[in-house]
Amino acid sequence: MKKFLQKLIERKKQELKAKEEKMKNSQDIDEVRSLGESLIALRDEITDAEKQLAELEKEENDNQNDDNNDDNNDDTDEGRSANANEGRSANGFNPNAVLNVVGTAQMNQRGQASNDEDVLSSMEYRTAFKHYAQTGERSARLNEILTQYRSENRAAGEVTSDALGVLIPHTVLQELIQKIEKSYGQFSSRVRMLNVQGGIEIPISEFEATFTWGGTDGNDKEHGVSEEQDAGGATGSVIFSYHIGEVRIAQSLLQSILSVEVFEKELVKALLKAYLKARDEAVLRGTGNGQPTGILTDVAAGLKRVPEANIIEFTEEEIADWTQWEKKLFANIPIGMEGANPEFAMAKQTYVGNLCTMKDANNQPINKAGFDVSDKQYKFNEYPVLRTEQDLFKSFDLCANGEFFGIFWVPEEAYGINSNMTFGYKRYFDEDKNKWITKGLVILDGKPLNTNYIYLLKKSVKA
Repeated sequence: MKKFLQKLIERKKQELKAKEEKMKNSQDIDEVRSLGESLIALRDEITDAEKQLAELEKEENDNQNDDNNDDNNDDTDEGRSANANEGRSANGFNPNAVLNVVGTAQMNQRGQASNDEDVLSSMEYRTAFKHYAQTGERSARLNEILTQYRSENRAAGEVTSDALGVLIPHTVLQELIQKIEKSYGQFSSRVRMLNVQGGIEIPISEFEATFTWGGTDGNDKEHGVSEEQDAGGATGSVIFSYHIGEVRIAQSLLQSILSVEVFEKELVKALLKAYLKARDEAVLRGTGNGQPTGILTDVAAGLKRVPEANIIEFTEEEIADWTQWEKKLFANIPIGMEGANPEFAMAKQTYVGNLCTMKDANNQPINKAGFDVSDKQYKFNEYPVLRTEQDLFKSFDLCANGEFFGIFWVPEEAYGINSNMTFGYKRYFDEDKNKWITKGLVILDGKPLNTNYIYLLKKSVKA
């Protein structure tokens, strides 16, 4: 790591010197302005690298002092190995700080933690990526690092599709994943997140946990378990595909940012909002054609669709009648589902305007919907309610006859999103549109799993 930073600093200083000379001799004002911006960025990169080098040298000195103290106090090999570089590799680099795209320590093919640097987290790659994202120019070094990374992952049996273009640095990806995981208010963040191989048929029952008595002699002779249990009545199977989704990014948003760190933070913001919104929509209405299959999609080949009995219709009079909610929905929910933490999702307008306003025969509020101060959640009949914008669910009042205004479900049982969360980036000039196109790309698919855990709420208009 130390030698890498030293070489990087030397290379950047040479590049800085060459650009300064070119700027000195240039007569083109636009070129001078462009070179001036490049010089500022290069100086920032050199400063960052020198700072990292200084910190690394300080850490090595501290470790060396600790080792000398250990030699004086503990002369046995066992004592030295127990005290020196705890949680670190021999070069002072902490392998636990190097995370792959799913947030675990980098592993080699033997399943052991690797001490090698994650090349997609290096400052060299991050700087080269920033240059590509802003100019569309792929440096030779950028291509070398990508080729190395892809060849190593293919050797380990992992998929890193070339169709994604230039892979986003893992420093950006880790921050993106952390922010997604914290985005609890998102509709699709509630479903089950998977990372299974695409193209393989997987029975829906495989996603269910089952209990068996040890030693029983069932169909599985090897493990001695009982006959396969029916996972809540779920049948059929799913096959996840390798769909590529894209997030278009406004080039002006990232063009003028000089610092690598600030650039990465702005890139995360740009990707996050668009990605989550598109993912929410796909979980609900994805066509299944080049994209995930949504819950509301009429035809999902090979999947069990939502049972007819689980589609509950409400007229304008019935949605305001508490008795109708009890008879149509709550009385029919299986006891097993009640204990699986089901919840509602609907437009805020429906929740406030149609549920919070329910009254009894004496025109008094019945208070079945409202904010629960004990757990800071909106509730309806003690079940949590996710209030959404109307681009996900229309309000009941705006729905036409036959449109769905909400859902009552157990998200992690009902739907699965399959993705290794590897993001790529492409920037190119569209000759037809005469402009630069910038977009982030990700491989992702989604399928309904056990649809017995889904109740759809549908508006009915009397003729």
